[in-house]
Amino acid sequence: MNSGQTLLTFGALILLTITILNFNKTLSYHDISLSQNRYKLEAISILTSYIEQTSQYFFDEATTDTSSGKDLPDFTPPANLGFDANDNGVIDDFDDFNNYTVIDTGISGLAYKINFDVAYVQLNNGQLLPSSSKQYSKMMTIKITDNYSEPLLFKYVNGEKVRDTLQISYVNTYWFYD
Repeated sequence: MNSGQTLLTFGALILLTITILNFNKTLSYHDISLSQNRYKLEAISILTSYIEQTSQYFFDEATTDTSSGKDLPDFTPPANLGFDANDNGVIDDFDDFNNYTVIDTGISGLAYKINFDVAYVQLNNGQLLPSSSKQYSKMMTIKITDNYSEPLLFKYVNGEKVRDTLQISYVNTYWFYD
């Protein structure tokens, strides 16, 4: 084998090595992407299940008495949204979820941190705006992220891996039917 054939063989091996490394890198990237999508889909499912769960609760502590309708003065003041003194840590109405945090495990075994915020809202010029006074509508915002020091739910910002938080908001409105 002359030197030309040796160089040609050596060049072919280098090209083959580069191709294999790029192929492995591409497979690894797609594997991470598929895992991210699976975890995000699971997180969205957990968010949806909490929406369904929280929508079953009474609008306010005052509305647990269903014998008559309630007016704005009967509702919990905005500064007091959250657990009431007589709740003993048991959720019995919608606004008890304010500033509530729970760790929940999805079917994949991944632990998620879920945060709840509840606030009165009012419609103003077609927009829902937080209200500093009692209203007939409350908006719950649920945020979910993974509960690991090295984030599994992440996005890249300026080339850096940053924890990603998924959130969803929905409005619960008080209606009384006589």
